[in-house]
Amino acid sequence: MEKKVVKLEHITRIEGRLNITIVLKGSEIVSTKAEALEGTRLLEKILIGRKYYEIPDIVSRMCGVCQAIHRVTAVQALEKAFNIEIPDELKMIRELVVLSGQIQSHILHLYAFVLPDFLGYSSMLEMFKKYGSIVKSALKLKKLANRITEITGGRAVHPITPIVGGLSKIPSRRELESILYTAKNIKNLCMDLIDIILSLDMPDFKRKTNYLSLYSTSKYPILEGDPKIYGKNVFRQEEYDKYIEPIPEEYSYARHYILKGIGEYMVGALARFNNNYQSLSEDAREIADKYDLKFPSYSPFDNNKAQAIEMIHLSDAMIEIAEELIESPPKIKRVKFDVKEGNGISITEAPRGLLIHHYKVSKNGKIVEANIITPTAQNYKNIEADIKSYLPKLLAENSQNIKLEIEKLVRAYDPCVSCSARFLKL
Repeated sequence: MEKKVVKLEHITRIEGRLNITIVLKGSEIVSTKAEALEGTRLLEKILIGRKYYEIPDIVSRMCGVCQAIHRVTAVQALEKAFNIEIPDELKMIRELVVLSGQIQSHILHLYAFVLPDFLGYSSMLEMFKKYGSIVKSALKLKKLANRITEITGGRAVHPITPIVGGLSKIPSRRELESILYTAKNIKNLCMDLIDIILSLDMPDFKRKTNYLSLYSTSKYPILEGDPKIYGKNVFRQEEYDKYIEPIPEEYSYARHYILKGIGEYMVGALARFNNNYQSLSEDAREIADKYDLKFPSYSPFDNNKAQAIEMIHLSDAMIEIAEELIESPPKIKRVKFDVKEGNGISITEAPRGLLIHHYKVSKNGKIVEANIITPTAQNYKNIEADIKSYLPKLLAENSQNIKLEIEKLVRAYDPCVSCSARFLKL
């Protein structure tokens, strides 16, 4: 029996360009391939020989959506290489930069990429005539989140204030009060806006896989914590390469990854919820209960709803941080440190999941080795496995638009292909 190749080319409403190729032999699915099409940027090679202080500026340019978390993750990794410890107040300001960036990203994904699928439109703009109030509220929410990033990070896109040793600028009391006011407005708007996402009738598909995220017993982890495989291991950040294994695929410009001896895995909001649900804010958990959402969940489509609920938690976290900083503002903006030979690893939670930056630095402060592992690169194998499991269900149900249903599944991961394809190593 001859094999048949079905290709979904240039999947729309994601960050970057991605093809999905499915190989069939009769009714049997032989293989699925997630083919990242973004050209190789070799950025890790470009970093070699650069001075440490250049790195945050360079790596933040790898993505127009996740720029804040890439910058802060790089800064944290370099600080670990130099054994730098900064005051908690400076960490909290950096967290505001990141949390507002997470909300910006979630808004784009949920309302510009996901919602049109379920309302029968090809774009957010087409929704405007019937759902104008939703579109306007989403854009307003994005603008408010931008404002907090701008105050704390120096600008709304590609923030510049997080630097090795602290911050280049700290917000004034008046600015902190503005952040608090804005964060409260963000939460109120989120409470009204997420109903349409949480009320969506998601496809009935579940596949239990491995879920990897940061984990903490003290708080919902974004910038600190230990990686945890749901139901299995918790390991130290310094051990990541003992668990996460790169898989080069000839059909993709991006590396793919598996867990050594375990297999494919998922990162992102759903993985964060499965590992840390009890650490969410009270209001976030109440909303999940209101919509009868249960975690752990094994449906990749629940990543959309996890992101929506997460926006409430992120808003609560920003409010709490702003209140604490108003009461106890930072006394300095940067600590002194010595540049020396070192090895630094920082693992954080980007909007799309676990993000790893690892740098080895020479005694004169130049980068000797660099390794960056993005969330989408880690999700590719799980996307392929989900499609392989989901397609027979669609065929059995005589789905009217299989292409759209597969695209919905891919979009649920909120893939950033342009980010993942930039780091292919030679």
